[in-house]
Amino acid sequence: MPPAHVFIGRFVLQVPLSIILVGAGAVVAASFGLIYLLPPRPEKPDGRGAIVPRPGVMALQAIGLVYLVFISAVGIFGRQGSAALNGAVILFWIVTIPVLPLVHCLVGGMYEVASPFALLARLATAGGSARKRPSPHLERLGYWPAVILMFLLIWFELALRVVPNTPAVLGLLAIGYTVFQVAMGARLGEEWFRRGDVFHAITSLASTIAPLTIARDGEGFVRVTAGFRPARFLPGGRGREALITMWLAGVLADGVRVTPIWTFVTTNTQDLATSGALGGTATSGTVYIGSVVLDTAEILFTWAAFGAFFWLFSYLAATLSHRDVRDVASVVSPSLIPIALAYLFAHNLTQLVVLAPIMVTGANASLSQIARQIQANINQVSPPVVFTVQVLAIVLGHVLAVVMAHARLSRLVKDGSLAIRGDLGWLAAMLIYTATSLWILAQPITNQG
Repeated sequence: MPPAHVFIGRFVLQVPLSIILVGAGAVVAASFGLIYLLPPRPEKPDGRGAIVPRPGVMALQAIGLVYLVFISAVGIFGRQGSAALNGAVILFWIVTIPVLPLVHCLVGGMYEVASPFALLARLATAGGSARKRPSPHLERLGYWPAVILMFLLIWFELALRVVPNTPAVLGLLAIGYTVFQVAMGARLGEEWFRRGDVFHAITSLASTIAPLTIARDGEGFVRVTAGFRPARFLPGGRGREALITMWLAGVLADGVRVTPIWTFVTTNTQDLATSGALGGTATSGTVYIGSVVLDTAEILFTWAAFGAFFWLFSYLAATLSHRDVRDVASVVSPSLIPIALAYLFAHNLTQLVVLAPIMVTGANASLSQIARQIQANINQVSPPVVFTVQVLAIVLGHVLAVVMAHARLSRLVKDGSLAIRGDLGWLAAMLIYTATSLWILAQPITNQG
């Protein structure tokens, strides 16, 4: 598979990258000032909303089932030999991974309603899974099942490259994941999916910034509510901060590997990767063990770095606002969600533009024809336009993050002056996140080697 940054050509920025970073930081900082100039908006609870007609609910569920069958069947029985020849691989890795969370920025809760795993669990238990009360085991587990599954998803894509490059493996994994999710949902009830289905967990995070949300009420009806609420409730639980930082790290991980820092690390450990220390040239199937070790280390290092950074600035904001660090971490962690979504869009933009059309146009094409189609798609893309759109997306995401952090901290810290201090502490993190995201994004474009 091509890298997440589909290479569309190099160009010289019209202004130094440092100027772009300063400008983006200024916009984020200005948004911090703006929220204090505007009159405060009282946070309104979500209303009951209008009931979604049953045909609309059934249509969403049908889409979920058809998608699952397509990935499984086409992955196993479709064209093999190259990922570009198989529609299931392109649909899952190129389209679904970025697009599924992104569409939930617009209409939240769709996956919860359409989940094929929840539907199959209901059918298998004659509706029993929907009636079960949440198990106390789920409360103890928290979000850690989703954290583990998210790590495996990232690991399969970035380290164990045989998975995205082998369609049949994707199909088999889809079937195995379905069996596991349906069994757990039938055993523990539908609350399991909120914290144990990685796709449900990711889309729930993305739904917190959606201006339109659909969800099931306590009576089983699906209702739609409107309005962006920066302090919208997000279910807590053990491991929620780990889940959010893991998601952010996973989005940034393969961008980190093109930075000078990681290049320095890999260059100086190359001998280890090709010697017995890291598995040498030993392989398992077509996977080089040394490369897997290094890629795994990169994922874990990125997660650890973002986790340490998050807790450091949570502690700073807590100290300035005289609050417990765990309380502050709980309310500011959702502000990382628009940052992750903005970079997810920016990082995968060239993939979506260049590779997604191949799923349709390359259905019956040979590998050489697909290669020519990809090159033709690349030639039609303007690097300056792409980079401008990416920068705007990241800046917008960080502005939303500032607004969300302020709204949540204001509800936690009632004293106005202390709330401002806490905001300033977390704003420092926002500015560093902004600069880091843009710096990582610019590496493949501005490198003139």
